[in-house]
Amino acid sequence: MPEYLSERAARAAMVEVGRRLYARQLVSGGEGNLSCRLGPRRILCTPTGVNKGFLGEDQLVVTDYGGEGQSLRAPSSELLLHLACYEERADCLAVVHAHPPHAVALTLCGDELLCCMPEAATALGDVPTARYATPGTASVADAVRAHLGSAECVLMERHGALAMGMGPRALFDACDKMEMLEGVARVQLLASLRRMPTPLPESERRLLAEQRRAAREKLLKPPRPWERDR
Repeated sequence: MPEYLSERAARAAMVEVGRRLYARQLVSGGEGNLSCRLGPRRILCTPTGVNKGFLGEDQLVVTDYGGEGQSLRAPSSELLLHLACYEERADCLAVVHAHPPHAVALTLCGDELLCCMPEAATALGDVPTARYATPGTASVADAVRAHLGSAECVLMERHGALAMGMGPRALFDACDKMEMLEGVARVQLLASLRRMPTPLPESERRLLAEQRRAAREKLLKPPRPWERDR
């Protein structure tokens, strides 16, 4: 069973991740949304229409899979997108949906994010692109769902990207993936000004995939009792 964050720790982490995303220009205005699991069917998420760079812990919404909760604020309009991640991936403990500009630009050009650098392979794995769907509707979750079994990050045509977080620092894990995704997209676009970059050879990608799997197993391995407070 996954080890869920306490609500107090989750609220503090979500506010910090919102600030990081805003500071790194991965969201602006009311863009983007964040969530994390507090239990099997209990979720903490950002409210709709609030700037993620200036969140307060008291603004965050606790809800269930049906969108019901005790808060007076409405949960994110993209809640169904987050629920799709949790339904498809038992190991997913947090979701970050942001609008990284270079990554969005790739989708406008009709380009895929290439696995052209080793950092992309070890940090992200394969990153597919989901077809365009109207924001705030169930079709967004439907468009992404087919990719969730094999990918931890998904580009969303004309609409940003999502990253799933695993392990005890799941929100920060998802935030780091989003930052890396944007960095890879930026390098790819810069390189394409001279010529279209090429992916790493398949043999190298397999080697890096093994490194990624080993790192992920270490991340998800429960800490031993004497390591918990370190």
